[in-house]
Amino acid sequence: MTEPGPAAQRFLAELDKLPPPELRGPEMLAVRLARAAVAALPVDGAGLSIHDMDGHRTPIGASDATASQAERLQFTHGDGPALRAHDDGVVIAFDEAAIARNWPELHEALVGKTKFHAVLSVPLLPPLGPLVVLDLYVRNADQLPATDREDVADVTIAMTRAMVAAALGAPVEEGRRGWWDGPDALRRARVWQATGMVNVGFDLDTADALAVLKAHAFATGRVVDDVADDLVAGRLDLDELRTPDRE
Repeated sequence: MTEPGPAAQRFLAELDKLPPPELRGPEMLAVRLARAAVAALPVDGAGLSIHDMDGHRTPIGASDATASQAERLQFTHGDGPALRAHDDGVVIAFDEAAIARNWPELHEALVGKTKFHAVLSVPLLPPLGPLVVLDLYVRNADQLPATDREDVADVTIAMTRAMVAAALGAPVEEGRRGWWDGPDALRRARVWQATGMVNVGFDLDTADALAVLKAHAFATGRVVDDVADDLVAGRLDLDELRTPDRE
């Protein structure tokens, strides 16, 4: 087996450190992987997401709260670098001009709420890729072209191996949580729960019900995850989501 490159060695060294108690569960592996990627590469944030065959996007781990927010903004806007990388199955770099050109509203939100100015979206290797995508965020767009792509590839290989080994090595038990069940993923599950509530309440299909939640998020300057949390928790009433054509 080829010796890991310097970036992969930094990644593995960071991953091997004894994690703090709140990150020790198997469901927190993706968070540790994202943090290790930031330690190994000249980037300011990292996030992992799964894009399933039904078009559902689920975050599974991020290096910090700002990277989590960047993912929620992409999800709320319904498009963005991670989805493009998943659809095309290739590594794609988006500097600030490219983000602004492709998704003007996402660009405004991303720069205004996270201070990230560029993204490198990287599908993991099979069997996880292209369903699992790694987003690498930078505050200074000049960092993106300076990021060595071989280093990124080495980290991606190490990350894929770690996730596959964790999935294969875990015992099959009912109710067992894995790296696909982290806090961000469970929070996104509330979006699908809220979508179901809108589906039933307004007699809409899933896509249109999600569009109602997104419309409310846009109107109130929030992300869909926050709107869903409020709806499921009873802090937001279905009637508040009504528009004139649904009254």
